[in-house]
Amino acid sequence: MLQLISIVMVIYSFFLIKTSIPNLPRMIPTHFNAAGLSDGWGSPDTLWVLLGAQALTCCVFLFLPYLSLRSPGTVHFGRRRLSDFPPSQRERMIALLNQMWGYLNVLMNLFFVVMLRQIIHAAAQPIPRIYPHWPMVLLVGGVVGIMLYYLGKFRRAAKAREGDGPSEGPAS
Repeated sequence: MLQLISIVMVIYSFFLIKTSIPNLPRMIPTHFNAAGLSDGWGSPDTLWVLLGAQALTCCVFLFLPYLSLRSPGTVHFGRRRLSDFPPSQRERMIALLNQMWGYLNVLMNLFFVVMLRQIIHAAAQPIPRIYPHWPMVLLVGGVVGIMLYYLGKFRRAAKAREGDGPSEGPAS
């Protein structure tokens, strides 16, 4: 489901750009300083580059689950590789990885959508300005929160014995 949400956000970004480009001025702000004021200008077609970065990021996160299945030795959990876990634990770890990558994918796509919308909105203003702080807080805070949450889940799953069921209960 998370992968579908990510793909829908990429498609949304495509249609957002496609419908906005005819209404944008010949030159739009393409770079902003830390205060959110424009300090770089370019063609509206540069929005397609941002969409390309969003699509590439989405594809990488969609590819990662297949990498963990095909080559478990390439996925590391600190000092241990996915291939070091017994098969039953490996299945739990892969399920957790897929969830984590799905949430990170949605978060990254949400960041791209917010930035695209802000750039398009800024292009129509007499003094182009975006508000970069809350998207950055969303991105950094979201990534840190997701990583810390799944770090705990990975540790509990790694400590569970092979015969144990899923490690969803309270940690002992």
